[in-house]
Amino acid sequence: MRVPDIYIIGAQKSGTTTLYDWLAQHPQIYSHPLAKDYPYFSDDCTHNDGARIFYSFSKDAPSNLMVLGGDVNAMYASLGPQRMKQTMPNARLIAILREPVARAYSAYCYAVERLLESRSFEQAIEDELRDYHYEPRDGAQRNYLAHGYYARQLRTVFRYFSKEQVKVMLFEEFKREPLRVLDDLFSWLGVEQGFVPDMSIKNKTQGGARYKWLASLAQFRPANPIIRDIGKVLVPYSPRTTIRRKLVEWNRVPAPKPEFPDVLRQRLREYYQDEIADLERLLGMDVAAWKAE
Repeated sequence: MRVPDIYIIGAQKSGTTTLYDWLAQHPQIYSHPLAKDYPYFSDDCTHNDGARIFYSFSKDAPSNLMVLGGDVNAMYASLGPQRMKQTMPNARLIAILREPVARAYSAYCYAVERLLESRSFEQAIEDELRDYHYEPRDGAQRNYLAHGYYARQLRTVFRYFSKEQVKVMLFEEFKREPLRVLDDLFSWLGVEQGFVPDMSIKNKTQGGARYKWLASLAQFRPANPIIRDIGKVLVPYSPRTTIRRKLVEWNRVPAPKPEFPDVLRQRLREYYQDEIADLERLLGMDVAAWKAE
């Protein structure tokens, strides 16, 4: 079975979907439309179900093309790096990082749009600082601060993969100079440089839902394993996921962003100071742009 040669491992709300879509257009890269964010490495239930669906994404890949995959929570999940090493030890991993305060707020806005979140951003942060415990799948989305602990996550990745196998990018540079950053990435991957994808394809949180009941239905995950297994048999993964994604996209509508008080913004900047300094030491990379935000 073929496994991905290129794998985007996070971070959540840092441009991973846009990066995936642009890489997928390269003539030397193959990607299955459902391979992005299949949580084989990050979700225990999905991993325990087995690798059949994961391997199915690569089975039709031409032998002369590199295979692309990605799981936005792969480096965040505690067992993600170990599972990746066991399954695809030679893969090239891409981590794209975003200034952590902006990332946390963007993740909160996404959760609000999907009706996963009803608290104010300030209350959600207070709850997390008080060590509020979510169910694992909820935590993968609503641990807004923890997703920004990049140095901790990458240290775990580097326990299993060499630094030469991991490309760390900054979201802000990718947004400001996408062609330059892409060309550098193409060079690192060993594919033809100079390719320009259709850059009108972008993913952006809209903020609202046309119908709340439909947004809730799209997020439904039955806790009962018997019901879950029956659902999988009646509606297999590929059509189920395709339909759900199309409904979610159609149901998204622009809405005003939730409140983000300046006092809270400054508090979070101070909160992440040590984490950013740790990341700079780990990577030997200057992220001064984050400090100027």
